[in-house]
Amino acid sequence: MKHVPTSVAIVTTTVGGRPVGLTVGSFASVSLDPALVTFFVDHQSTTWPLMANSDTFAINILGHGKGECCRSFSSKGADRFAGVDWTASDDGDPVLAEASVVLECSKHSTRPLGDHLQVVGQVQKLHVLREELPLVFHQGSFLNLDHLVSA
Repeated sequence: MKHVPTSVAIVTTTVGGRPVGLTVGSFASVSLDPALVTFFVDHQSTTWPLMANSDTFAINILGHGKGECCRSFSSKGADRFAGVDWTASDDGDPVLAEASVVLECSKHSTRPLGDHLQVVGQVQKLHVLREELPLVFHQGSFLNLDHLVSA
């Protein structure tokens, strides 16, 4: 599957007043009416069990060149929010300053699917923070989109 490019997002919430987040490489739109999105979490994730009981979460879509931010949220045992600028959404979920688009979601459903858990969120609000090309992961690294021009 390394030959299939994937979008990259950071899912965040708060647990006990503390920010929690993880990187997902499997974010997609599901439905426009109602507005539903999905992402998948590995069953071996040590972060998802902390987030699983949250009713809301923010999906932070990263722009091109934000690979370092993405990697920091996939590091095990590190304080993923160290040095990261963020503000709280109305629901208290972290909105990353590095994000280009943020979707504030309520949890719609979860279900096991293969070696992952599928999480579906209903979009409550969408914020476009800046127009930029997306961060895309392919064959073990982030694509270099410097030569592309947005339409």
